[in-house]
Amino acid sequence: MRIRSLLLAALLCATTGSAIAQTATSDAEATATRVLEQLDAGDYAAVTATFDPQMSAALDADALRQVQTQIEAAGPVTSRDAPQVTQQQGMTVVVTRIHRAQASLDATIALDAEGRVAGLHFAPVAATP
Repeated sequence: MRIRSLLLAALLCATTGSAIAQTATSDAEATATRVLEQLDAGDYAAVTATFDPQMSAALDADALRQVQTQIEAAGPVTSRDAPQVTQQQGMTVVVTRIHRAQASLDATIALDAEGRVAGLHFAPVAATP
């Protein structure tokens, strides 16, 4: 009976841990998607409001507008792939491939433990031969 109780307790802990991880992943995906949508809408103040202190010091709304203008030179968004979420150096990192009319790029958004944007990077996708 005691073994059965211990097994049940272990199963409950494993299930709870898995549910927490899934929630964290879902939250990260939702945050990254919201940031990308706000960028597309030109709501740079909303994006910068999600930044951690270091990002706020490094990138203001005007600089973000300039970055987005360069990205938009590749044409309108035609689609986005599903976000890929990983853990790296204590951050939750979400990479979303964005397909635009003339090019595709990977948007990488790093989130700190509080869910604030701690990094934002855009890189063109290398053409496949």
